Amino acid sequence: EQDAPVCLANAVADALGREDISTPLTPPKVFEWIHGAEAPPPDTSRFAGKADKAGRALAGDGSATVPGTPEEIWAFLLNPEKLASVIPGCHDLKQAGDNAYRAEVTLGAGPVKGRFTANVRLSDMKRPHSLVISGSLLGALGTSQGSGTITLEPTGDSTEISFTYEVRLSGKVAAVGGRMLDGAARSVIGRFFGNLMDVLSPEPGGTGERKGFLKRMFGSAG
Repeated sequence: EQDAPVCLANAVADALGREDISTPLTPPKVFEWIHGAEAPPPDTSRFAGKADKAGRALAGDGSATVPGTPEEIWAFLLNPEKLASVIPGCHDLKQAGDNAYRAEVTLGAGPVKGRFTANVRLSDMKRPHSLVISGSLLGALGTSQGSGTITLEPTGDSTEISFTYEVRLSGKVAAVGGRMLDGAARSVIGRFFGNLMDVLSPEPGGTGERKGFLKRMFGSAG
């Protein structure tokens, strides 16, 4: 049994054609051997919520065009039952006060995956053009706090949704490599907008828009 880690290390070395494999084998270490060392983290100084020494900062922005008018999208985003149907990993979402929600979600990055309780509040609401979302996640794998801004702009029969976000992570999930965390965040965002397009598209043609968005997000149609 004591030789098991060495045997696993030898197997990984053979599979990857490397001679610098060392124990203990950890998911971030194996990820780096496969994909190479991470690039330096991007400059997030333009975001207010930078991580402290005990955590990790994650920030980004993007946009997607979805069917419907800004008024229709606004009404959808403020309807707990409809919103829960398009949030990836959402088990339950209930209103917890004026413009406040509590949800149970399952999220993960690579081998680190778990269930979290999310508390979300909406503010700076300018119907149907923009709003700010802020909140926290709490679970056995760690905690996070963050905020984001969503803007809605009409584009013909559709609406362009632009967003920015910033998150501070702590706990086990913060130990995951930045590249993996960034990929996980983009995956959740991509699935959210893909689900939103599926629900709002009155015709099968919406599938093409969904694939187009996923290609812009990930470089492939998915």
